[in-house]
Amino acid sequence: MSPAPRSAGSPEEPRISVETARCDRLRALIKVTGELDLRTAAPLWAVLQGHVNSGRRFLRLDVSEVTFLDATALTGITSIHRELLHRRGTLVITGVRSLVARVLRVTGLDAVLFVSGPRADDDLPVPFSTVDPPRASTA
Repeated sequence: MSPAPRSAGSPEEPRISVETARCDRLRALIKVTGELDLRTAAPLWAVLQGHVNSGRRFLRLDVSEVTFLDATALTGITSIHRELLHRRGTLVITGVRSLVARVLRVTGLDAVLFVSGPRADDDLPVPFSTVDPPRASTA
């Protein structure tokens, strides 16, 4: 038996998770998991705008766990991108896989937004003040 189709008005579990994985005074790494479309994009837009309003100018948006993306969801991301450029900052989309790359290419936003490949947070340096000292392992 196939699953019932989704209806626009039916209550569902959230199809998106937005998490600030790391941030400091100027930078933030935001991870998105799930389906990103017009109906689910508001939490992401709110988190991004919150970081901008807090004075963070360098945002990384990890979309490596995004399972669906439509063009309408990119409206807020593009708006934040432009606002950060105006403030001499950047929004970099990281963890881009084929599904997201295809939507960016079809909409032409791959030439507008700063897009990185499959790496997500490997290249975001951790501030010295939050790094725990190395510990000796006990075997």
